[in-house]
Amino acid sequence: MRKALVGMAVVAMALLAGRVFADDSSAGSSPAASNSNDMHQGMNMNSASPAGKSMKCEVIDVACYIQKGAHGEAHQACAAKCISGGGELALLYNGKLYIPVDKDYHSARDQFVTKGGEMVTVTGTTVSKSGLNYMIVSEPAPAASANTTSAN
Repeated sequence: MRKALVGMAVVAMALLAGRVFADDSSAGSSPAASNSNDMHQGMNMNSASPAGKSMKCEVIDVACYIQKGAHGEAHQACAAKCISGGGELALLYNGKLYIPVDKDYHSARDQFVTKGGEMVTVTGTTVSKSGLNYMIVSEPAPAASANTTSAN
């Protein structure tokens, strides 16, 4: 009798697990999901406005900035060396760090890796959630220029 109850419980759990997995797989086949290999299926990843604004930011080396507060012209050579060597980078704007990403929230690091320690004007939209700040880059950063201005 006890074996029969255990067997029935196992079968019930297997049926329940199958039902849960079936619900998960059908949720990914919604009309919003366009690519079956996309890890963000069914999510609205474009909730921010596409145009955004232009911001004049410094491309900083996160480690030196967090540990020592290092940034600016005096730290430019070190930032360029650390970032080009694989160090994490961020965009510093008005005392806030922004992680540069594309419209799908994939890293936009490649656009900035050669600009370590430089001031760049970036056009895009800012999004903040749970203490993280993102810059959704809509236009690639141009070469640094002394005449670059910001339109906030």
